[in-house]
Amino acid sequence: MFTFIHAADIHLDSPLRGLSRYESAPVDAIRDACRRAFKNLVDLAIEEKAAFVLLAGDLYDGDWKDYSTGIFLSRQMGRLNQHGIRVFAVAGNHDAANRMTKALQTPANMKMFSAGKVETVTLEDCSVAIHGRSFKARHVDENLAAGFCQGLKGMFNIGLLHTSLDGREGHAAYAPCTLDDLCSKNYQYWALGHVHKQEIVSKDPFVVFPGCIQGRHIRESGPKGCVKVTVEEDAVTQMEPVSLDVLRWTLTKIDLTDMEDLRDVFEKVRETIEQERAQAEDRPLAMRIKLTGATKLSDHLAAFPEKLEQQIKALGAETAGDDVWIERVENRTLGKYDLETVLADDTSPGQLLRAIVSTPEDPGQIDGLEDKLAELRQKVPPEAFGTGSILDLSDRQVLERITREAKKMLIGRLLATGEEK
Repeated sequence: MFTFIHAADIHLDSPLRGLSRYESAPVDAIRDACRRAFKNLVDLAIEEKAAFVLLAGDLYDGDWKDYSTGIFLSRQMGRLNQHGIRVFAVAGNHDAANRMTKALQTPANMKMFSAGKVETVTLEDCSVAIHGRSFKARHVDENLAAGFCQGLKGMFNIGLLHTSLDGREGHAAYAPCTLDDLCSKNYQYWALGHVHKQEIVSKDPFVVFPGCIQGRHIRESGPKGCVKVTVEEDAVTQMEPVSLDVLRWTLTKIDLTDMEDLRDVFEKVRETIEQERAQAEDRPLAMRIKLTGATKLSDHLAAFPEKLEQQIKALGAETAGDDVWIERVENRTLGKYDLETVLADDTSPGQLLRAIVSTPEDPGQIDGLEDKLAELRQKVPPEAFGTGSILDLSDRQVLERITREAKKMLIGRLLATGEEK
């Protein structure tokens, strides 16, 4: 039995991408977040006595400003080497853009796979064969997986590859391939990189994107880290996601539907901030708050957007101090008419609303309903309306529930006004 760590998309010393324009942004904390997350990765490998660490591309973030990035990496590799932990890596698209990596010697315990061809390294002490190939240029549209050899018999075979696979939202198509391409090689584990969201694509064989180790902006929200994999008798027996991030980004939606008092709005914001903070595993939060729902307060909230944002930022500071930074507040609420006012109105919306409200909840009293149900039964497979189904149209209680829900939905939509703020 042995354990290995699979990580990818480290992006050491990634730029801040305009964070300086945000007032009160924790610039220093974000600037070195990727380094601190990488230290957490090294700590984990040492603590778990990992047999080896896999880095599936984008260790760097393009060219370095100076050699300190490479020296930092060498120092961390040295820590692993002191504990006899080997590191196997492939270059991704961002690494291929780095012109300075050749100037520093690769650490003794680190193997960077060739960009010219697929290489195989065998570890006899744990019966493992690692197959990998690096990017030779920033843009690779070739199917690199096609060149990987068949798995070696009697070994636990790992494929190490930076790829977009068959495409993932928000990620450019690099080294594209299909799941069938990977499965055909008869490996037990594919250690992929490039996609920043953790995803287990397959469990037979295991095909895994561990995600990036540290979120760098709001599009990389939620826990970030690596996976710890345990192997016994040439099979994966356990795969555990491990959070490594030191600063967590979160996109938080707060539903203000039917709220009529600003004090209630701010109290709900406070409660939400406290909930998000409790779920952050003692990490500071960079939070974007999005206000949603239909409320009479919508126009008031939209009238003074800067004041609203500053009030919520002040609330975050009061609630969590330096542990929460409100990156942005977005008002996406809808306006809402008053029910009684619209019912009393003789316009078309008022007439329609009165018709909806007056519709009986007893299905037997709704004119033409049976004809519509008969028509629906002819268009939809019978099993959709079977006994016990939530759409069992032969059950009177089901019909009553659907009628109530439809009335509530139509009234809510009719009272909601305008576009999202």
